[in-house]
Amino acid sequence: MSDKNLLRREMKLLRESLSEEERAFASHKACVCLIKSELFLSADIVLSYMAAGAEADPFRLSAAALTAFKMLAFPTCAKKGPAMDFYVVHGAEDEQSFLAQFSRNAFGILEPIPLPSARLSLPPVRAKNILVVVPGLAFSPRGGRMGYGAGYYDRYLPELKQKAFEHDCRVTLVGFCFDCQVCRKLPLEAHDVPMDYVLTQSGFIR
Repeated sequence: MSDKNLLRREMKLLRESLSEEERAFASHKACVCLIKSELFLSADIVLSYMAAGAEADPFRLSAAALTAFKMLAFPTCAKKGPAMDFYVVHGAEDEQSFLAQFSRNAFGILEPIPLPSARLSLPPVRAKNILVVVPGLAFSPRGGRMGYGAGYYDRYLPELKQKAFEHDCRVTLVGFCFDCQVCRKLPLEAHDVPMDYVLTQSGFIR
């Protein structure tokens, strides 16, 4: 087993060792920290994700983005190959109506229904500040990220950053996780995209 696969296994076990209440509380604290930050306040658009399993859950952050009338989008992943697109979702009267904009993929993860009219262009129209909340299995204090091995974000993020640069937009990448997922050093490769910040229940690591 490679170093990466071994570490992925260890991180999954560590994350799953937290109780549901501990994960909910930690996710809440991290969301509140980001919502109060200038990164969130200045963002025109937030690219978030729907938590699966024992992941840190940014749902409160997503709800705050809609309340603040920011554009909000979530990813869908192709069944074959590491291709990923983001689709814009809208606010709703209640959580059930909001979730009606999503469906579960083959892995049981909620993804936005991929309506062509909702597909996010690169860079997003009218967006000068783009905040991307990125999931992962492990992060380092220097912004290193180890994902799940499929390469979806490692392929999408460089394209997003290049398009944003061409149109004078700013992209800020925030790795969103629990304290136990921060490792001093990670076995990273050249294609692994670094984060600008790592955020846990304890606050930001820049």
